[in-house]
Amino acid sequence: MLESASESTEDAPDVDDIAVDNDESIDAPRRPLRLRRSLIGVAVVGVVALGASSALLLHQHQKLAAAQDLQQRYLQVARQSVLDLTTISASTVDDDVARVLERSTGTFRDQFGDRADDFVSVVQQADVRATGSITEAGIENADDRTASVLVAATSSVTNSSGAQEEPRVWRLRVTLDNAGESILVSDVEFVP
Repeated sequence: MLESASESTEDAPDVDDIAVDNDESIDAPRRPLRLRRSLIGVAVVGVVALGASSALLLHQHQKLAAAQDLQQRYLQVARQSVLDLTTISASTVDDDVARVLERSTGTFRDQFGDRADDFVSVVQQADVRATGSITEAGIENADDRTASVLVAATSSVTNSSGAQEEPRVWRLRVTLDNAGESILVSDVEFVP
C-alpha cells in the first residue's frame, strides 16, 4: 500500500504549481473587467460628446434657417413695395396709395401720407398708367430689426403728356423695419 501511496503522490501536482495556477485564474477575470469598464466609460463620454455636438449643430442650423427666412421676407417686402410705388394707374390711384401707406411706417409713411392728395391729383390729371417690374434686389445689410435693400426696377409709363410705354429705370434703397408680425417700409431713397 505504501507503494501505491507514493505513486499517487508522485503523480499529484506540486503545491507551488497549484498556487501559481490560482493566482493566474484570479487576475485573469479582473483585467477584462477593468478593460470593459474603461471601454464603457469611453463609449459613454463619446455618446455624450456626440449628443452635445449634434444639439449645437441643430441649434446653429435652426438659427441660420431663421436668419435666411427673415432675409427672404425682407427681399419679398422690398420687391413688393417697389412694385407698389412703380405700378400706378389713374383709375386705381386711391387704392394704390392706400397699399403703399398700409405697408409703410415712420417718416416715410408720414411724408407719403402728407403728399398723398397731391400725388392722387397729379396722377389723375396726367392720366398716368405705369406698370413696374423688378429687375433685381439684394440685401445691403440686415439684422433682426431692420434691413436696407437695394432694388433695381423698371416701369413702363403712359400718360396724357405723350409718353407711350416709356421705360423708366429706378434704383432704390428701401429701408425696412421688422415689427414682428409684419415688415414695413420706413424709408425709400433714390440711388444714383
